Amino acid sequence: MLLKVIYFIQILIPFVLTINITDIVNYSVRQYNELSKSIIIGKEYPTEGIPLSYKWNCTEPVKNQWTSGFYPGVLWHLYKYTNDNKWRQLAIKATDSLSENQMRTDNIDIGFIIMCSYGKGYEFTKNSSYPQVIVNAANSLAKRFNYNIGCTQSWDNTPNEFVVIADNMMDLEVLFEGWRISKNKTLLDMAVSHTIQTIKYHLREDYSHYQAVAFSDTNATIIRKFTAQGYADWSCWAQSQAWLVTGFTIAYRYSKLDYILNAAEGVSNYFIDNSPPDGIPYWDFDVPHDSNHTYIPRDSSAASIAASGLIELYGYTNNTKYLNAFNKIINSLYSDNYRADAVFQVAIL
Repeated sequence: MLLKVIYFIQILIPFVLTINITDIVNYSVRQYNELSKSIIIGKEYPTEGIPLSYKWNCTEPVKNQWTSGFYPGVLWHLYKYTNDNKWRQLAIKATDSLSENQMRTDNIDIGFIIMCSYGKGYEFTKNSSYPQVIVNAANSLAKRFNYNIGCTQSWDNTPNEFVVIADNMMDLEVLFEGWRISKNKTLLDMAVSHTIQTIKYHLREDYSHYQAVAFSDTNATIIRKFTAQGYADWSCWAQSQAWLVTGFTIAYRYSKLDYILNAAEGVSNYFIDNSPPDGIPYWDFDVPHDSNHTYIPRDSSAASIAASGLIELYGYTNNTKYLNAFNKIINSLYSDNYRADAVFQVAIL
């Protein structure tokens, strides 16, 4: 299971209203105590669990990856909830090894990497050296911004195309936070522009979305819209719909623009209204339920990601639809249907 599931479920713990918080913290600590024994902290970053095993696929801290920030993010949250210095020291070690990423301009996901590690570390400890790392990372991401298109570039491997994917709404937090720290308004303007362009070009009338939009890198016209990781180009991949739920909500947190809040509500309503009764979506909202698709996986990652956005969105809107959906997701994820310890794994989900 991708580590982002674990990271986002940690964010949710303070808001759980119908589950014993102590039980969740104890469960998380137990699982991560086992995981910390099996990897080299600061050199190995878990990305995917191997089913029915305590083993993990891992990545290096800096090398063609986008998930390395999630593990230190989990460690920071464990420190926050337990106040146990053990988790703080592990988090510092895992975070410090990611330092080189702050200067990378070849990876759109520098936002994920830095905000989950240095961002959470600064939030929970106010370490005075971390803000500059965040600003440096924001300036690095800013170099991927195209003023004609109004977005940062997601993928570099499509000749003559400037591809922007919906997932990268999540990476904008480093631009917003970089602006907040440095007061460099250019970073804010870039983040808002990217958000507005995503709303304009990725969303459909029903607030589902195309995962990717390819612009011409010469005249900024749209070449094609497609869904790279979902069922079909016209379908709605659950995970990137969840990225939009949380990404637009984060963008509203900083911008306070009603246009962005309306988009956050629109994509959230689509996510809720098109999920099964337990709140955990199928991996793509448009996969046919027929004899050719006898097994359709649920996406606990998408549910966790969306839940973190829904509870924040509830705080801005007081719309109990979002609170109820959040509670439903968390109760489902904590059940034996989705918890990893029900099938002998070291993950959370």
